[in-house]
Amino acid sequence: MEKPRLTFDLDGVLCRPPLGINPGTGKHKRRDAPGKRGLLWMTESWRYHGRRPMPGAVEGFRLLSARFDCVVVTARGYPAERLTRAWFARHFGFVPELHMRPSWEETSARFKARKIAELRPVAHFEDDPFTAQWVVELVPRVFLIDWKRNRWLEAERIRRVATIAEARQYLDGPANSGVSRAWLGEGEE
Repeated sequence: MEKPRLTFDLDGVLCRPPLGINPGTGKHKRRDAPGKRGLLWMTESWRYHGRRPMPGAVEGFRLLSARFDCVVVTARGYPAERLTRAWFARHFGFVPELHMRPSWEETSARFKARKIAELRPVAHFEDDPFTAQWVVELVPRVFLIDWKRNRWLEAERIRRVATIAEARQYLDGPANSGVSRAWLGEGEE
């Protein structure tokens, strides 16, 4: 039996942001906004050095990986691929399937929405409220990692969680395309 798929953003979900500060609120963004080749894109190959995993991320990802096909969809660009793969190997002990943004010409949210629509997960883990609002139109459920900057967002099928492991209790039932209690290792169907 093929495992149901989950997708995960990386920064702010699995990996801590710089200084533990997650700055943007996701308000006032537009879906039709063009991508920008700014300072952040030009520093892609080195700006992720020295980051640590989010609290509970390694354990939670391993827990969910036992029963789900866990895939990372990150807006990090290809110039950061080698560093990102090394980060996973060092902190998680393996490198999951990884989808990275190929170009600055596509915004972070547009890239994630496009890629997640292709991957068709039963749920997505995100920290950006703008992206979460877009992606929830494409998947049955979004888990929003709780950050002060995203607390304004309340929406049906978006569940706020402190850690990714906390989501396990909600990954059960008919809203998740056949993910059953038996599949989660909690008894018969």
